[in-house]
Amino acid sequence: MSRVQGSRAGVIAALAFLAALTPALIASPNRAMAQGLEVGEIDPDTPVALVADAIEYDSEAGTLTATGNVEVFYGDRTLTADTIVYDSRTERIRAEGDIVLRDPSGATVYADVAELDVDLVDGIVEGAESVIAAQTVAGEEAADRPPVGRLAAVEARRFEGRFNALNKAVYSPCDVCADDPTPLWRIRARRVIHDEEEGIIHYEDAFLDVFGVPIAYLPYFRHPDPTVERASGFLVPEIRLSDNYGLGFRAPYYWVIDDQTDFTFQPFVTSEDGIFFDGEFRRAFDAGLLTFRGSFGRTDLTGDSGLQGHVDTDALFTNELFGSEVDWGWDVEFSSDDAYLRFFDISSEDRLTSEVFVRKYDHDSFFELTGLYFQSLRDDEPTGVIPRALPDFAARQDFEAPFDARVGIFGDAQVLLRDEGVNTSRFSLGLDFEREAILPFGLALTAFGELRADIFNSSVDSTGFENTDVRFAPLGGIEARYPLIYDEADGDAHIIEPIVQFIGAPYGGNDIPFQNEDSQQTEFDVLSLFDRSHFSGIDQVEEGPRFNLGLRYERLAADGLALSGSVGRTVRFADADEFLAGTGLTGTLSDYVADWRASFRDIVSIEQRVRIADDGAVSRNEIFGDFAFGPGDLSVGYVFLEASPFATALEQREEITVEGGLQLTQEWGVEGFLQRDLEQDEFVEIGGTLSYANECCAIDMFLRRRFTESEDTPASTSFGLQVRLLTLGASEPTPALFAASPIGDLSADGSSRSNTEFTSGNDR
Repeated sequence: MSRVQGSRAGVIAALAFLAALTPALIASPNRAMAQGLEVGEIDPDTPVALVADAIEYDSEAGTLTATGNVEVFYGDRTLTADTIVYDSRTERIRAEGDIVLRDPSGATVYADVAELDVDLVDGIVEGAESVIAAQTVAGEEAADRPPVGRLAAVEARRFEGRFNALNKAVYSPCDVCADDPTPLWRIRARRVIHDEEEGIIHYEDAFLDVFGVPIAYLPYFRHPDPTVERASGFLVPEIRLSDNYGLGFRAPYYWVIDDQTDFTFQPFVTSEDGIFFDGEFRRAFDAGLLTFRGSFGRTDLTGDSGLQGHVDTDALFTNELFGSEVDWGWDVEFSSDDAYLRFFDISSEDRLTSEVFVRKYDHDSFFELTGLYFQSLRDDEPTGVIPRALPDFAARQDFEAPFDARVGIFGDAQVLLRDEGVNTSRFSLGLDFEREAILPFGLALTAFGELRADIFNSSVDSTGFENTDVRFAPLGGIEARYPLIYDEADGDAHIIEPIVQFIGAPYGGNDIPFQNEDSQQTEFDVLSLFDRSHFSGIDQVEEGPRFNLGLRYERLAADGLALSGSVGRTVRFADADEFLAGTGLTGTLSDYVADWRASFRDIVSIEQRVRIADDGAVSRNEIFGDFAFGPGDLSVGYVFLEASPFATALEQREEITVEGGLQLTQEWGVEGFLQRDLEQDEFVEIGGTLSYANECCAIDMFLRRRFTESEDTPASTSFGLQVRLLTLGASEPTPALFAASPIGDLSADGSSRSNTEFTSGNDR
């Protein structure tokens, strides 16, 4: 029980002083000011309490002494100690024995003895240890919270209300125990200064120890503390080994230009192809974001040594136009050589798509205006035969109509230009409607119709040929769905829904001469069964009347087992000559398309999509499975595609892919993947990653083998290693390791950030 001695007025005055002192002692100056308070001020609405076994006030000596389990509470902040003494004459406060100071952010200071002045501008702490925690989000799981950093020193001194100077200090986020007191890694320094306002930790005469063994020395360096989100400095280095370029080393440097702009410069040094300069520039605006990535260097990919490189830039902005928000921007990709991206493990794409766009979306309308350029990286596909879309345009406006119907007006235009071959253009304008009604006995009916006019133009620059044609493409139909529900006694339910869709359209819609540009690929499966056209675009139309028939099943239950499936086909009155063999849509009867899915909670999920002809021949079979088992997960995929006349599937394709991961221990984990071509009986790609992670470091090692070859890129094996010392910088994606700003370059208010690199002791 606490004991109070001395005059009541003196005790109240001392308590008021401690109440004012406590928040400033625990909170750093920048945090106090962020709350609108100067250092030492107190919010009168914040509760304050002082608890101790004994409290004594000596009015003659002017001291207040609290002893025995002393606790001072100020809102969410606490100060505990064995003894606290305040001397009103010298205006000093002294705390002794198991001192712990905590603030709401998670920052904690431990000490044996602390002596500070009343303004907390000057002070000395003996046996100090500081735990610096990153800001957390309310409701955030503990496992997802970032690691904390720990600073320990023989003696610490606080000055100017923002700097903590530690002598003979050690920094590490690693946990230690009595049996093993040596952390996995630590930084030992003769002197450490923690700038709380800037969130920077400076080191002088520093050693990096791994398992207690010194492996590196720097006369000076600095890094952000865990509370900093962005700071200039070196990022995590990476080592790679590849059959293509030999040994590669990348040490990125991250530069925070201002609050909206940063630049990452990451030269890539290779043993066989020299140095490649790689960088990424990012700029945030009030209306959007701009990113520019690129690389360049000298290599002999083309047979002669020359400058090669790539560009990848994108931007998205939103501005108000005509009373509504409009998105605009670009996404541009370019490579100087077909093999450059694959050779240096930048990308495995074999076609690069660049676009500039303006888009507007509302609840009842949209428009898109896009310019497209394609660069082919394939051996047998010259870029000159691939068209440029200048422009590609689509727009739509919906209206409410009588009888709860919806009416829409739409337009679509496309101009395709080639360096070699036929230039084409098409303009389409149409009107459609749709009305849905549910009859009293549960039958859902949807009536729909469409009238569209298309104008085609084809020309060949080299010959002067030009042709223009007009086509009208009407259609109308009705769709009926009748869901039947069967409820079991235990509460489970089964839904069986037959679906019948009739579409009427004239024959001869594809008789006019035109270049088919956007309807060359047809994906016929259960997902597209009830599309009103089975073509992927507008250039070709599906002719004649037809029925799309389907049956859907679903099980609803609370036991975690979910089942669903569907099957269907298309029935015609005449052969569908507009579809090519291999699509499953030729003749009067299409192939059957079906799928099923089964899952049990989050443990297992299996899905299959299949297309089967009347004779039982399977022309398309896709199976996917996801499995979760304790510390591991596994995903398996199988694809079989029958050969078709499409340019992308000239040969039969059958392959299997496997991806999985296993958490071996709390720290160790392994992931792997493989892709095998079953038709050619050979692997396409295989690889894996071995990872180690604990509270203070993360190590990733990967190994990948690519078996495919091209004219310029042989099969290759790549190995990579990345080591991250956690808390030495901001969190991903900008984990600055070694920021560069010697203490001598700091201005009085600590606002400047120098770009000076590592300095010698004399330079300070």
